[in-house]
Amino acid sequence: MSAIPPPRAGTWPAGTFLDMLSPASQTALLGLGVPKVYRRGDVMLRESERSDHVVLLVRAVVKATVTLDNGRVALLSIKVGGDVVGEMAALSGEPRSATVTVCGDAQVRVISSGQFRQYLGRFPDAGPSLTRMIMQTLRWADKRRIDFNGYPAFVRLARVLDELADGYGRAVPEGVTLDLGLTQRELGALVGAEEDTARKELRSLRDRGVIRMGYRTITIVDRGVLSSIAYDWSETR
Repeated sequence: MSAIPPPRAGTWPAGTFLDMLSPASQTALLGLGVPKVYRRGDVMLRESERSDHVVLLVRAVVKATVTLDNGRVALLSIKVGGDVVGEMAALSGEPRSATVTVCGDAQVRVISSGQFRQYLGRFPDAGPSLTRMIMQTLRWADKRRIDFNGYPAFVRLARVLDELADGYGRAVPEGVTLDLGLTQRELGALVGAEEDTARKELRSLRDRGVIRMGYRTITIVDRGVLSSIAYDWSETR
């Protein structure tokens, strides 16, 4: 398969690691490591394994999950093209803290920990940008914990869909499509709800005309109502 060129400078999703870098730092990072292609469902990194390379997502959507003590799998975060994954193990030398699975066909660059460390030392804006990306990931997790303690499941779900639309949505004539490959169980895991609860609340949003559902895709067709449910409760169930 012929390689697809990466997005032009300035077109990386807002808030991703590459988006926060200077053009020179972007170019240097995109030249590191070796290219690799993954298919939907492939495991890119596995929880508890001892490896320390970094994966730069060029064209990709991936999900990070962890296995809980009770055997259930919790969805921690979602990353897209422009982000890096595996940076914590590369910098700390500790085992992988999460499993990273590809949600759709992906093009990446696999960078050794040595290369990545040298890169951080060569480009002054790279370290602060990486710290900012890590903090954004932690804030996402903190939001999920706060929402879980303070709001019912349908509000938590609306908030996650609204945030995903801001970060990863694709504009279509009907509204904004989330084609991240997430199952209803995984969406439930994001908001701390059982799969049956997530399915029920998604059906409610669909029946009200707020969203349309496809195979592992959701199109938000009434963003105003979704935001009202999520943030001001002027729209209730």
